[in-house]
Amino acid sequence: MKKAIHFIMLCAMLACLSGCGSKMPAMAADGTPWDKDWITLGGVLGVEKPGYKLTLRDDKAAKNMCYTAWSIGDAQPYVNASGEETNLYDAQMVLLLMASDTAEEAQRSVDEWLDLAANNYTVTETAQRTYNNQEFTVLTYTFPPDASSYAHGVSAFTVFDTWAISAEFVCQDAFEENAQTILSDFLAHCHYAAK
Repeated sequence: MKKAIHFIMLCAMLACLSGCGSKMPAMAADGTPWDKDWITLGGVLGVEKPGYKLTLRDDKAAKNMCYTAWSIGDAQPYVNASGEETNLYDAQMVLLLMASDTAEEAQRSVDEWLDLAANNYTVTETAQRTYNNQEFTVLTYTFPPDASSYAHGVSAFTVFDTWAISAEFVCQDAFEENAQTILSDFLAHCHYAAK
């Protein structure tokens, strides 16, 4: 119950965010010059325009948090379990960054997110994968019945410097493309600021 309350508080905080762009670094850690066309989150992560017909839907930031979302498919009106009207897509990608004072604090945030996922999803696979020289813990899962408007997904979690990072790709049951392939390609085209 306590974790559910924390999750609800996080969602409420995200609703208050605005404008996730920030100062662009000159160079990415992989040696690529920082591209002005990338979406820059927190001054530490640059996202190339994704493929797979992912359309940018939301891009918000606060002092210590950035939230950016893309979707595939046309919006369908949907009323969630709380009775709120929202839009439902065939699939959705959400990228969340949360700043901490130390790398250890960022790792604790990632550990909490992993624990929350393990308690709320039916995890079918856990793996360590590397995308653009950044190691992630990747979970593949399904949602319990009536727990989500989406049927299954894949999420990746990491720490970069003092930032906790979560990338989540969720799909409706009828979505035919491979979620793992889409998330992998997305993360392979993310760049991290050179230190």
